[in-house]
Amino acid sequence: MDEISLLRRARTDIPERTPADVARGRAELFAQIEAETPYAPFATLGNDTAFTPVPLRRRRRRTFAWTGFSALGATALTLALVSGNLFGIGGWNGGADPAAADVLNAAALAALVVSDPQLVPGQYLRVRTDGSYLTERWLEEDVDAARVNGVVEDLGTIEPQYYMQGEQYEVFLPADRSDSWWWIQCRVTLDQTFGPKSELAAHQDPSFTGGAAGDLQEAPGGLRKYELPDGGFTIGGPVAEYTTLDGSSDDYSQLPLDPRELLNEIYRFNGDSGQSRDGQALGWIIDTLRLGTVPAEYRAAMYQAAALIPGVTITDNQATLNGTTGIAFGRDEANSKVREEMIIDPASGQFIGERRIALDSNGPVAAGNPLSWTAVTTEIVDAAPTDVTTCGA
Repeated sequence: MDEISLLRRARTDIPERTPADVARGRAELFAQIEAETPYAPFATLGNDTAFTPVPLRRRRRRTFAWTGFSALGATALTLALVSGNLFGIGGWNGGADPAAADVLNAAALAALVVSDPQLVPGQYLRVRTDGSYLTERWLEEDVDAARVNGVVEDLGTIEPQYYMQGEQYEVFLPADRSDSWWWIQCRVTLDQTFGPKSELAAHQDPSFTGGAAGDLQEAPGGLRKYELPDGGFTIGGPVAEYTTLDGSSDDYSQLPLDPRELLNEIYRFNGDSGQSRDGQALGWIIDTLRLGTVPAEYRAAMYQAAALIPGVTITDNQATLNGTTGIAFGRDEANSKVREEMIIDPASGQFIGERRIALDSNGPVAAGNPLSWTAVTTEIVDAAPTDVTTCGA
């Protein structure tokens, strides 16, 4: 739900607009503003002056029951987001492209207004993930021909083959997260090949042949191998206040809800990893949202944190993943020649998925095409799975 939809609650003469219409109108408005002579009402204060909004009040919550958002809270947040659109949540120190920040802020508001699913004892939140990614493999005969004294000296001398490999897995989260979680890991599939050699290499991959259609696992309290929580966020650097040894946590209440504080915490988590600090921060947000378990108030905070990251733009107003369409936001990484994107439904604040776009040709993938994509869907179910019949469905 965008600001126009909220206004319609108070007035009936406001025409309805689709999220794409709103985003397009905002983008055109900012383009017009940038084309005009800039007006600098605070010029006398100096170019380095920063304006910081009042931070959002933090709320701590440790239960899995997700909550909606009151009309009063929505009104207050609308004012905060409008202020953010005018002055930028990050003050005058930069951030995402104005049109991207505007839509991300609207998606944050929608995430709070549109209630998350409410689970009752015995029910599960089923999070299904479908994806496809570029895989590199060498033909067995090419490897054999390159062996010197029984050892392949350098795979770089062998022509690699590529194909798109599909994946599907599901997580069932109980109403009480201390109860058993369930996982279905389906066997990988062959999605696309790029010629005869590519197809031959794919058929030599044992991942596609034999074995069961999938694997069903039970995990008490969401802990699987090595007692690591699956379904939370990754922590880097000093982590004593979050967890002891494993470098991850599924307790979202320990994250700040203020967008600026959250982004600073993400920067701290990532340290010097990645090709750029800002690109790594956006990647962290995408990786966390991809789990499908982030409560609405923290999704909203992550969207607003993404709006503070320099270089983030709207990359596609009609991005479709696995049959669902939303708006894509991404940031180009010059070193890797890859743009990582997250796709959001701005009307509901739901995270649809993510994709990695080649900025230059990469193997058989031409510039502008996806190297990988992942789509996330959620629903409430009344029982835990007993088999893997959903694999391939």
